[in-house]
Amino acid sequence: MQRQPVRPLILALVVAMAPLVFHLPWWAVGWCTVSWGYLLLRERRGWPAASRGFRLAVFFVGMAAVLMSAGLRFDGGDFIALLAVMAGIKPLEIRSRRDSMVTVFLAYFLTITSLFVFENLSMTLYLFVSVWVTTGVLIHVNDPRGAVSRQLRLSARLILLAVPLMLLLFLLFPRLSGSFWGSPWSRQSRSGFSSSMRIGDVSRLVLVDEPALSVTFDSPVPDADQLYWRGIVFQRFDGAGWYPASRQANRRGSVGGTNLSRYTVMLEPHGQRHLFALDLPVTADPAATIMDDHTLLARRPVWQRFQYHSASFLDYLQDDAEVPSNAYLQLPSNRNPEAVALGNRWAGSHADPEAVVSAALAFFRDNGFRYTLRPDRLGLNAVDDFLFTSRKGFCEHFATAFTVLMRAAGVPARIVGGYQGGKWNALGEFLTVRQSDAHVWCEVWMAGRGWVRVDPTFTVAPDRIDAGIESALAGDGLPGFLGRDRGEMLARWTETLRQTWEAVNIRWNLWFMGFSAEDQIALLKRLGVSVGRQGGWLLFMILPPLFIAGVILVGRMRREASGKLPEDKALKVYGRFLDKMTRIGIPKAPHQGPLDYARRVVEQHPMLERDVDDITRRYIGLRYGHEAGMDALKVFRLRVQRFNPRRAMAAGSRKSEG
Repeated sequence: MQRQPVRPLILALVVAMAPLVFHLPWWAVGWCTVSWGYLLLRERRGWPAASRGFRLAVFFVGMAAVLMSAGLRFDGGDFIALLAVMAGIKPLEIRSRRDSMVTVFLAYFLTITSLFVFENLSMTLYLFVSVWVTTGVLIHVNDPRGAVSRQLRLSARLILLAVPLMLLLFLLFPRLSGSFWGSPWSRQSRSGFSSSMRIGDVSRLVLVDEPALSVTFDSPVPDADQLYWRGIVFQRFDGAGWYPASRQANRRGSVGGTNLSRYTVMLEPHGQRHLFALDLPVTADPAATIMDDHTLLARRPVWQRFQYHSASFLDYLQDDAEVPSNAYLQLPSNRNPEAVALGNRWAGSHADPEAVVSAALAFFRDNGFRYTLRPDRLGLNAVDDFLFTSRKGFCEHFATAFTVLMRAAGVPARIVGGYQGGKWNALGEFLTVRQSDAHVWCEVWMAGRGWVRVDPTFTVAPDRIDAGIESALAGDGLPGFLGRDRGEMLARWTETLRQTWEAVNIRWNLWFMGFSAEDQIALLKRLGVSVGRQGGWLLFMILPPLFIAGVILVGRMRREASGKLPEDKALKVYGRFLDKMTRIGIPKAPHQGPLDYARRVVEQHPMLERDVDDITRRYIGLRYGHEAGMDALKVFRLRVQRFNPRRAMAAGSRKSEG
């Protein structure tokens, strides 16, 4: 049995699985590493193949590990782990070409899986490399003696030939909402706001240098102090953490205002349903709902990059807003007595809610509060400790303390979580909001105005809003990506390269991820084809098969026009010779080569020696040698055409009798 190319097969699996390493549990990565390392050592040292019993034991252990890791759920991440286990087991039983082919197609499956997990341009380019390597290994499995460089060139040509069809299918194949890109293939390592907030959560989120969302504007870009990206509203407070309302209704009233901003958001996956919009959203994408607390809620958790359109009033007024319930005055009992007492005193001395708000902001401004990422440890009464002892904190400290003071003073208040600011990319003309821009602020209820935004952090650290978090926390021991010296040449070059890549990537995402069924119909209309949605679907289903049939037809016509290669035509002519021999009862066995077959014919019928040797020699010269000229082919075809084995055998018999 022919020896199978184990090393190239492992190479294909490694290249295909490399992007998924950080989305796999540690045991799955170790599983594949040990399995493939054992195979490479076995190849080098000539160890015997693993027994069937050992392979079965490994299989059951791998399946048990997947089931234990999945628990009661089995989502996309667990399917990836299952593929990794299969990639570690299958190479152990490679014996035949069939096993090698199965391993190659497993590498293709791993490559396809990466499409469900990653959606950026860099990974798309890498997947072309993965397909190129895997296809080269596929060719090598079927031609193990061929030159590797030639096989890789052939793989590249096959991919280039497939690109036109790939583009046509992308543009015209029916697109479904909630397709593969909406499925939760990977639910690990998602950064962003969760459905609750404890003191310290936002300051930890600020240390993450990852994009949260990217925004392109169809109207003038708002000023820095208007870039409040509203995401989630926290209503309930238990003394340690904040939580949203248990039940939310759709927004019933209307919002008036001026300075309307229209924009498109590309949101990174965060595993929650809440979306982000400028204060205060007026309209939203059909895939989102505006809730009663003016937040946007998606229909399902955002596990993949999500694009939506929205419009917001930057200067807004809620004339017909309903008076909020007592839930916005709720405070935990027997907690933070000093803060509650201070709020009660303000309620007794200030009848106007605006005066209470001013008193609280003056308290923050005049009592030495400091904005920092390194606050002191707080005790059970965290708000009291912050207000009267530590006086050092991040935005969630100020927002929590302000909201407790307002509620204690009888002013309905709540906390809003989201992002503030963003960095403008002049090259791509879009705004990038990072996790380091995470921020929380407050809203208080005022009669005739509705919910009004109040940001107590701005009172203590105005640079946080005007110049960004880097300026507000200067000298506070920031992480490298926040505290770098902007005057250094290397930092400037790094930032330029970063913005250039972000510009390319966001444009790719907006075009590739945002290409919908409506865009397909609009594209056909621009081409002069006007169809409705149903007619468009029918057209989309017909055009790709017609294109494929057209490519096949054109290729056949070109081959017929240019003629087949002499060696290919020689094979066809040799087949006619074999047909003649089969009719006289001397068929060629599948395992026999031309020379072996010629020797068997001559042994059985010596009188055919001259004709059979001559035909075989000419065929080998045309098929494998250097006699591939059209004249030699013409002579060979004439020689086979004139060959009559029955007549030659009869003539040989007459000579022997005479």
